[in-house]
Amino acid sequence: MPQGKISESKVKTTIVMEKKLKSSLEIIAKEEIRSLNNLMVSILTDYVKTRTDRN
Repeated sequence: MPQGKISESKVKTTIVMEKKLKSSLEIIAKEEIRSLNNLMVSILTDYVKTRTDRN
C-alpha cells in the first residue's frame, strides 16, 4: 500500500482535545515507542472492549 494511503477497512477522522491531553498522549506514545495514532486506537479499542464486556 502506498505511504499515506489507508486500507479500505479503516476510516480517517478528526478529534478535538485539550493541548495538555495531546501532549500527555505524545509523551506516553514516545515512551512506548509507538505512534500517537497507534496509542489512541489502542486506548479506544480497550475502552470499547471493556464497555462491550460489561453488557
